[in-house]
Amino acid sequence: MMESTNDLDVIELTPTTPTAGIAEDGPSLAQPEVLDAVDGPLNHSYQPVVWHWFFLKEIDKTKRIWKPFSMLDSVALDETFQLLNEGKIGPEDAIVKTDGGRYDVDVSRRLRTAIYWEETPLSVRRCSWFFKGSLETRYTPYDEDMAEKLEEEYHNSLMNSLWRRVLEFPLGNKIMFQNPNVLLDFSNYGPVDDWTQVTEGQIRPLIVKRGIDGFDITDGEKTVIDHLIFLVHGIGSVCDLRFRSVVEVVDDFRILSFQMLDTHFPTAVAEQRIGRVEFLPVSWHAPLHGDDTGIDKRLRPITLPSIPKLRHFANDTILDVLFYTSPVYCETIISTVAHELNRLYKIFLQRNPTFEGQVSLGGHSLGSLILFDLLAHQPLVSNQEPVDDILDEEAVSYVSDLNDPTVEEVCQVLQLGEHLVKFQREQFTFSDLLLLSEEDLASLGLPMGPRKRLLTYLRDLEIRRAKLKQEDGNIPAHDSTVSYTIGLAGTGQPSISYPLLDFHPAAFYALGSPTAMFVTVRGIDCLGEDFVLPTCPKFYNIFHPYDPIAYRIETLIDVNMVNVPPVIIPHHKGRKRMHIELRETMARFSADIKERFFESFRSTWSTVQNLTTFRSSMPSGYEEEPQCTQEDLDTSNSDESAAAEKPPAVESVIRIGKLNGGSRIDYVLQEAPLESFNEYLFALTSHVVYWESEDTMLMMLRETYAGMDIHPDK
Repeated sequence: MMESTNDLDVIELTPTTPTAGIAEDGPSLAQPEVLDAVDGPLNHSYQPVVWHWFFLKEIDKTKRIWKPFSMLDSVALDETFQLLNEGKIGPEDAIVKTDGGRYDVDVSRRLRTAIYWEETPLSVRRCSWFFKGSLETRYTPYDEDMAEKLEEEYHNSLMNSLWRRVLEFPLGNKIMFQNPNVLLDFSNYGPVDDWTQVTEGQIRPLIVKRGIDGFDITDGEKTVIDHLIFLVHGIGSVCDLRFRSVVEVVDDFRILSFQMLDTHFPTAVAEQRIGRVEFLPVSWHAPLHGDDTGIDKRLRPITLPSIPKLRHFANDTILDVLFYTSPVYCETIISTVAHELNRLYKIFLQRNPTFEGQVSLGGHSLGSLILFDLLAHQPLVSNQEPVDDILDEEAVSYVSDLNDPTVEEVCQVLQLGEHLVKFQREQFTFSDLLLLSEEDLASLGLPMGPRKRLLTYLRDLEIRRAKLKQEDGNIPAHDSTVSYTIGLAGTGQPSISYPLLDFHPAAFYALGSPTAMFVTVRGIDCLGEDFVLPTCPKFYNIFHPYDPIAYRIETLIDVNMVNVPPVIIPHHKGRKRMHIELRETMARFSADIKERFFESFRSTWSTVQNLTTFRSSMPSGYEEEPQCTQEDLDTSNSDESAAAEKPPAVESVIRIGKLNGGSRIDYVLQEAPLESFNEYLFALTSHVVYWESEDTMLMMLRETYAGMDIHPDK
């Protein structure tokens, strides 16, 4: 029997009528997978459905899924939705910050837009009813109009006991209301909307779910941001073996930080002494391979047609290393990273005007080398005034007319007035300054900061002049005016203009970094104990023991550190891994056996010597020999004890250079038990392990909050 209710066609099911016109051998309503369609016991008390906001997320550029907003974001969106419906605000004011301020949601247009990076705006929905196929794991929400109609009919069926019927909705949906806990969608001959994954001709009904019970919904991110960390990716457009972009891996890295704060800083979290650390990705690969450089267009004609996928991978990924060593494209990469850092920092401050924390930098693989070069060429200005403004405003006149400034004018621009007398004593002119090396300036008594400042200024001034000559003489870009120099960065680093950052980072974390290798290739044998990053006081070189791309930094500062192992990063569960403890125990056991063997050998040899003597009385040195042997044993025992406690002793005693304030620089992760069986098998995966490493995250959080005198719970 059919009747029309609220513009819906209703089919009432009777015992003699096949279910909704389905063949008798069709899916049974008693199948286990449909009994959980609507959670809760079978009762007739009506409770209004809870609405929650969901957003569409693109996965691997081929799949889109619906994910729930956090509870905090959903409440904010629903409040704005209600104000918009009541006419208290206009569409232009219906913008809500979500995801910790990284996205804006336009409630009126139902669009979610990324703030810090380029991303296609995707849809959001206010949801309460969902469906999924019998073989699917994720629910897809109905559109809002459909959800309201379903809720209305559900309320009507519950209050009037109108069950075992199929409602045909105007859009072609056929929903069977079997009972309050079993609802099915028989729209199996076409999609319900653009986001369903219902295939045509599907023989099983869709499972309908009411409410958000069972969804994994977080409470939301803390509004207080204690620290900001920018993360720069390495070569290529993907960051790990799952082919995720830098935005995706940093998203998971940020979630990992929330977990580590909850598990290792519970007291500080409970006392609300800490908020959270914000991580933002910095991408430079797309501009390098974009239309502005035309590099991909130039590579296309010279690339062989064989093995196209492998060659495309090489052009898109491996060649980034060569591009960075090229005088043509190195400046493009450096400028892109610096511009992105300054742009993101500016946007962050605009969206977080109350932020009073510090900023740190992190780089993976080649990204760490880019940051190292950028930080090494930052001049230190005592009054924190941006040096770029100084050069632009005060030195532009000297560049525009290509005339040499006087030494006095240079010292005035760079605030080196106290050192002017040293230049005047040697009767230096500006041309003489251009010929000075860092060693010459050091012999004059200039400290590290003024030396870096002066050399950077002179280099940038010459580059600006070269560019002006190019413009005046129509010299093609990337001509021979960009050259290699022997100086602060070594022979292999192109002499380019390094942009200035708008902030001074508190720390720099290099993950799986090849920096030491590049510095060595540039012809620098030793950085020296006085080497520092002018604007960054802390530097941590973190690597996996099997990472083939990572190199040590400490041995570049002090060659004697080659015999000192890097600091072992503690496991996030508060202990060393079992196989590492076993290995160290066996090493101590072997050393003990060796020591006992030599002790026995020395005692036996001493006895043999005494028995073979023909002296009638005991010689005077006889009693001294055991004493000497005992002293050797004591020394040996003390050495063995020191070796057994080597990591903490080395970390607490050794002071190395100024790069990290005298503290240790190289830190090594503990390999997993499975990795220890064959280090070659896990060499590739070890280079990308940092994005998912709890130990890496915990170390970064520990060092970040140590500056705030907040430490993990013991």
